[in-house]
Amino acid sequence: MESAHYLSEEHILIFLLQLCLLLGVAKVLGELGRKWGCPPLAGEILTGILLGPTILGRALPELQLHLFPPDVTHQTMLDTVSWLGVLFLLLITGFEVNVSSVWKQGRAAMTIGIIGVIVPMAVGCAVFWWLPERYYGSAATQLTFTLFMATAASISAITVIARVLHDLDVLRSDVGLTTLSGFIVNDLFGWLIFTVVLGLSTQGGGGFEKTVMVFVLIVSFGAFCLTIGSKLVGYVMTWLNKTNLPQPATTLAVVSCLGLACGAVTQAIGIHAILGFFIAGIMAGSSPAVSERSREIISQMIHAVFVPIFFASIGLKIDFLSNLDALVVVAFTLVAVGGKMGGAWLAAVLSKFSAADALAIGIAFIPGGAMEIILGMLALELKLISEDTFVAIVFAAILSSVIVGPLYAWAIRRQPGLDIGGILSKAGLLASIQGQDRWDVIPELCQRLPHGLAPQSQEEIQQAVREREELMGTGLEGGVAVPHARLPGLQKPVILFGRSQHGIEWDCRDGVPVKFVFLILTSEEQTDVQIPILSAIAMAMTNDDIRTSIETTSASDLHKTLSRALRDASKKRRS
Repeated sequence: MESAHYLSEEHILIFLLQLCLLLGVAKVLGELGRKWGCPPLAGEILTGILLGPTILGRALPELQLHLFPPDVTHQTMLDTVSWLGVLFLLLITGFEVNVSSVWKQGRAAMTIGIIGVIVPMAVGCAVFWWLPERYYGSAATQLTFTLFMATAASISAITVIARVLHDLDVLRSDVGLTTLSGFIVNDLFGWLIFTVVLGLSTQGGGGFEKTVMVFVLIVSFGAFCLTIGSKLVGYVMTWLNKTNLPQPATTLAVVSCLGLACGAVTQAIGIHAILGFFIAGIMAGSSPAVSERSREIISQMIHAVFVPIFFASIGLKIDFLSNLDALVVVAFTLVAVGGKMGGAWLAAVLSKFSAADALAIGIAFIPGGAMEIILGMLALELKLISEDTFVAIVFAAILSSVIVGPLYAWAIRRQPGLDIGGILSKAGLLASIQGQDRWDVIPELCQRLPHGLAPQSQEEIQQAVREREELMGTGLEGGVAVPHARLPGLQKPVILFGRSQHGIEWDCRDGVPVKFVFLILTSEEQTDVQIPILSAIAMAMTNDDIRTSIETTSASDLHKTLSRALRDASKKRRS
């Protein structure tokens, strides 16, 4: 009879110390990285490098082995928590994916997403096919290695670019929406290809028929989840919001159970559970019943605890110095960064974006971030790649996530200069909005549009703004909302402004009621004026003195105060 294995007091003690050390150091280095313009991901991976065999193992090997012993029980406990980090990271990544927005964006999003995958895939296959066999894993063939590397090089990190667009105050712009919609297509198309690669790798012994069956099952499951499943989840979430159950705790529990169930299904089919968690996140994220505030709280909780431990634990398993190989690092980085940027830029040009917007969209697709690293971890686990190759993937993922912010900021500074204060309509100012919600406020402000500027009727203008608001909410943090629309034939861009004394619920991520509403109308023919306007408004309204001045100034002085603030912010933005 086999003896039972129990966790000893020492196992629990060391496990708790490991979690405390990894989480504490990862959060410190992550926040330091954020202050220096680097994503927290870089600091979290650096934690594992410092505490693992790369640094601490070289300097103080006995201490490193005492803190992170090679005992199977210790490693299993830490690996379990790490995999929870991976799974829930994919869950909240799916939150950013709204499939319906892709259909509403139409050809541009599809073109950018698909070409943004095909170009780096093609370049990657041409390059990685010729890499020496020492970069292969023991279970890889030339075909599976090449396909995996090309797929990993084509996947972009939607969470990274969403944060960059948010920090630069262009997330709610039309270019921002198209970029995110393109990312959705990129992710779905990329994961579909990765499913094929996984099938070829894990079902090789079962023959071609079994591989095809796995592919058909996973596509059928995904199609069901993204159509009927999304509607069912929406109904459940709507019903939960009508109950007295505590929020967002109830939403977190339901979404977590959904992820676990979908993960179990995909694992049973023969594809890794991470795909199921990603699909579950899409189902939940597509429901408007899940508020922006709930999404933000759930995301913060997962990023605060699970995600840092996962990325920190990566460096505990691999010696990054011993496995640093210049050839594969340079090859993968050039393909991953250059291929994705070139593909997205080409697609944006074909979609008739301006030169400045096309460049910004191309740059936006650079980061591989967590997605590349997760794919690399799976490939390493399946023995498709060597440790040298995995280190190259991590290097490219971090580098691309670090450079995308400064590059994107540079790209949007190249947008044309506008007299933002000059396009603020004096006749379009409302010192006291009467509407109680955004659907009342939009027509209230649209009625202030000076006569003759737009060829559309009042009803058509209001409908255009409403449809854009339904596509992606325009509430910013700090009590500011920027509803907008692009109208064909509009003579010149115009800003209408309304001030609310009581605050308006706008489903903002910080949960703060909106007091300042900027309604922006631009011409459909001028594609590169919206971002400068949105950036100037966001920059002006982050200044507490300006906010106080706008909130307290008299109706007669409101236009002068606000136009001066927007002009100053516009100049500062271009400097």
